[in-house]
Amino acid sequence: MPLAPLFALILLAGDPQPPEVVTTAPPAVAPVAPAKTEAAPMPAPQGGSEDDIPPGAPTDDYGLVGWCYGALGEYLSIYDDIKPDLKAIDKMFGSPVVEAEPYHDDVAQMRLAEKRFAAAMEAAEKASPQPIAQHGADSIEKGRSIWAVVRLKTRRNLVDAWLFWGVPNRCETTSKTLKTKATLLGQAMAVNAPTVDDAPKPAPEPVAPPAPPAPDKPDPAAVSDGPAPVEPPKPG
Repeated sequence: MPLAPLFALILLAGDPQPPEVVTTAPPAVAPVAPAKTEAAPMPAPQGGSEDDIPPGAPTDDYGLVGWCYGALGEYLSIYDDIKPDLKAIDKMFGSPVVEAEPYHDDVAQMRLAEKRFAAAMEAAEKASPQPIAQHGADSIEKGRSIWAVVRLKTRRNLVDAWLFWGVPNRCETTSKTLKTKATLLGQAMAVNAPTVDDAPKPAPEPVAPPAPPAPDKPDPAAVSDGPAPVEPPKPG
């Protein structure tokens, strides 16, 4: 939905003002302007310089991407909750974009961004020589928490906050940088890892001792070499 019609939609959806009463008599006292209702603080909208870090977000690349992942994940969760409200707004005021679901294309792009953030964090965790998953979990929780205050307000406040919020530019640029660095580091670690040739060789198998030689068999010719038997004299 374009931004200008969105502002008009929010104004039209505001609380109605009391009708003006026309009278010829001067009022006894000066009219008092009705008090404005307190607006719920909304998460910081998208925009600004590429170098802007959202308030309260971690300053390191891995932690910042975790924060972005958490904030965006909660944003998508809220979308599923307020989808009936968005449909009612489109039905009441109309929308220049015809979609089966309100903001379908925008939400689809957000889901792709969520996957990119997750992939960058996973690459960084695999390439890190030290465990960093806990830092990532804490950063994700910080990102989710930006919606805690507005969730306690009215449903109208929640819808307004969702409509005006967008992923900070720094989230996308940092996610790309983090994944690129992690990929290069992972490749360097793979190159320096021991190869198959460097692995310790297994000990040689024990060789059985040779069998003792078999005893020599007696030579039949040698046995017959003794003196020939003497025959007794024949009678004359």
